[in-house]
Amino acid sequence: MKQYKYISFILVFLFIHFISYSQRLWTEADRQFLVGNLERTRREIMKETEGLSLAQWSYKEDSTKWSIAQVLEHLGLYERIFMQEADIMLSTLPDPKMDSLSKPDTAYLNWMNDPSPHKAEWNAIPLGFMKGKDNLAFFLFGRDNIISFIQHTTYDLKAHFTFRWGDERRRSIHALMVVHFGHTDRHLKQIRKIKGGVGYPKGKY
Repeated sequence: MKQYKYISFILVFLFIHFISYSQRLWTEADRQFLVGNLERTRREIMKETEGLSLAQWSYKEDSTKWSIAQVLEHLGLYERIFMQEADIMLSTLPDPKMDSLSKPDTAYLNWMNDPSPHKAEWNAIPLGFMKGKDNLAFFLFGRDNIISFIQHTTYDLKAHFTFRWGDERRRSIHALMVVHFGHTDRHLKQIRKIKGGVGYPKGKY
C-alpha cells in the first residue's frame, strides 16, 4: 500500500511539474524581437564593410586599437561562444521560476550602450590572422547559424539559464541573445568611429 501511495505522489508531482513547464514564458513576439535585431545588425555590418579595401580593413588608429578586420573577427568569435553557451544551457532542465529574477531587456541594452570601455574575454580577443573580408565571412557563418536556431527552436528560451554570470545569479538564453545583438550594435559604433578617423584610408582601391 505504501508503495502505491509513493507512486501516486510521484505521478502527481510530475503532472504538476509538466503543467508548470507547459506554460511557455518565451513568446513568438520574443522570437521575432530577437530575429529582427539579429538580422538588422547583420545587415548593418554588411553595409559598413561593403567595398572596403585591404588597407581600410587593416587600418588601426594606433597599435593599441583594433582594425575593422579585428572587430569582425571578435564578433565572429562571439557568434560561436554564445551559440556554444546556449547549447550548454539547453542541456540542463528548464527552470521557469528563475524568470522572476531576470533583468528586463532594457538593462542589457543599456549596458551595451554604455560608452565606457569593455574588456574582451581572452577567448574573444582577435588574433588578426585572417585578411580583409574573410573576417566578414567568419562573422556571417556564425550569425546565420544563430538566426536559424532562433527561428526554428522549440525550446523555451526564458526557462533555460546559465549557472552563473558575473553579479547576476542567472541569465536566460533569451537574455544572452539580447546581449548578443546589443554587443554587435556596440561594435558597429566602433567601426563607424574607425572609418571617421583622420588617418583612415579614403576612396576605393
